[in-house]
Amino acid sequence: MLRIQEEILKKLPKDKVSEVVFEGPLIVIYVKDKELFLKGKEIGAKLAKEFKKRFEIRIDPNLLPEDDVIKERIEKIVPKEAELRNIYIERARSIVIIECLRPEKITDEILEKIKEETLLIPKVKRAPIQSSKIIDAIRAYLYSVSEERKKLLHKVGEKIVAGWGTKSKRKWVRISILGAGQEVGRSAILLQTPESNVLLDFGIGVNNTGPDAFPHLDAPEFDIQKLDAVIITHAHLDHVGLLPFLFKLGWKGPVYMTEPTRDLAALVCLDYIKVSEQQNKQSLYSSSEIREMLKHTITLNYGEVTDITPDIKITFHNAGHILGSAMVHLNIGNGLHNILYTGDFKFSKTRLLDPPKTIFPRLETVIMESTYGGKNDIHPSREETEKKFLEAVKETLSEGGKVLIPVLAVGRAQEILLLIIDAVKQGILPPVDVYLEGVLWETTMIHTAYPEFLSKELKEEIERGENPFEAEFIYRASPKDRENIMNENKPAIIIATSGMMNGGPIVDYFRLGAEDPRNLLAFVSYQARGTLGRLILDGAKEVNINGELVKVRLKVQRFEGFSGHADRKELLKFVSKLNPKPKNVVIVHGEPPKPFELASGIKSLYKKQNINVNVYVPKNLDAIRLR
Repeated sequence: MLRIQEEILKKLPKDKVSEVVFEGPLIVIYVKDKELFLKGKEIGAKLAKEFKKRFEIRIDPNLLPEDDVIKERIEKIVPKEAELRNIYIERARSIVIIECLRPEKITDEILEKIKEETLLIPKVKRAPIQSSKIIDAIRAYLYSVSEERKKLLHKVGEKIVAGWGTKSKRKWVRISILGAGQEVGRSAILLQTPESNVLLDFGIGVNNTGPDAFPHLDAPEFDIQKLDAVIITHAHLDHVGLLPFLFKLGWKGPVYMTEPTRDLAALVCLDYIKVSEQQNKQSLYSSSEIREMLKHTITLNYGEVTDITPDIKITFHNAGHILGSAMVHLNIGNGLHNILYTGDFKFSKTRLLDPPKTIFPRLETVIMESTYGGKNDIHPSREETEKKFLEAVKETLSEGGKVLIPVLAVGRAQEILLLIIDAVKQGILPPVDVYLEGVLWETTMIHTAYPEFLSKELKEEIERGENPFEAEFIYRASPKDRENIMNENKPAIIIATSGMMNGGPIVDYFRLGAEDPRNLLAFVSYQARGTLGRLILDGAKEVNINGELVKVRLKVQRFEGFSGHADRKELLKFVSKLNPKPKNVVIVHGEPPKPFELASGIKSLYKKQNINVNVYVPKNLDAIRLR
């Protein structure tokens, strides 16, 4: 038994305790006494204050009622207005997952009654407003592997507390850039200390093929056997797309991300497999590796401080980029060094999300993106962009044309959908058929299951039982509908993946409509070098699509103000508002000269404030000692 367990047992009546176990960063105490169990919050709070760990008191699984009895009692206790959907009983962990359409109707008093009547710890989850296959599948799968997850989490927890009460005499922190160094795509940064090896993101290159598609796994610093944890900032392929491959290589460690990121990550990785098959390419992994990823994922909420290794604590904060996207604050060595890894972020309010915070307890190093860090990367205002976009859409529809909108599956699609719905309701756009394809329907439903990660306005709307993404003119399209939609002699809007047109259904819609000058191809997201979208945006008059030469005669317009990334002004404003000011800024995720121009801007900014700062623009395979 580890020493921390022995110390905990000294604080409790031994004859009433079954075992003290670890579930990742959580310490769980199973008890044989109902009164002790019902005082769990109070006991856990006292232990947390003393041991600086998170605790949960649960009943010994052997004392639980039968499943039928538990479900019957919960169904009686949960009020009808909560609209109960599913009950998942995890006997091995003495918890119950209660899925409702209106979880805000379940009060603390109701939860306490469920706890008393069932002897289970109730965890309430929101059901999406309409059915979501991916959410149903993930929640059912995690329920089915509950006992396996308990064992996995216990191993993770043991590893975290193995160094409890000890301090290494060696004190250093370094990072190695395995991807996204002076480029956009394949984000992967290896963080190392004397006791820890942690990956920050693990994505695929934007082109998904060739030597530039994958992070540098051949770097001498990278040893999968020594890897302690992976942290994922958000569910775009260039940040999470290669994660299942780690499990194919045999890794069995924990992955930390928010709950919506987990669901979206599974969806986009499954879509990656599907698109690879459609393009006759070999996928790097299968659905079985995605299931392994899910099994090893530990989800965290914003603001939740969590140990992930003996010397690293992390806290997620809203990044304002897409649903569930997180900036990661890493506290290393109990205050020895503090890092903020921004991932991708947006530093202004959007229809979907609120902007990120800039005040942290301690901060020595910032690792930040530079997608739009160039001197000329000043986006028009969101209001101006929306006005120009709607004008272009209205003109195209009036001419009987089709509007094709390539989008990333998460974020941009929902922003555009909300804008179009609002414009039609206000009469700015005429009534028009809007088609969603790819994974967009599922990702949109996932948004309705996690309103606490959305803007205050959307959260309130969803909690009232309304679906902001629903309208009678929104349709879910399938591959067999594409020719009919494009050949039908009436205007329409098609929103489909992928955002850079390097695969997905939007390529087929483009192929069918590229030669009609009435149509509009509206780019609302970043187009990386080497993608089909970038080629068209740069003025190509003819493109090759799977061996077929397609003439580009439709209108092509770019609307940069919709970006989910901060532009140069926002990036500099974010840095200027950081409190405390960092000693080091490491700039990644940008194509030259943008990261260098951003570095120059940050140096000038801090020089005016008489602040000394080290600014780095590393290449892939560069390593930087931060302390």
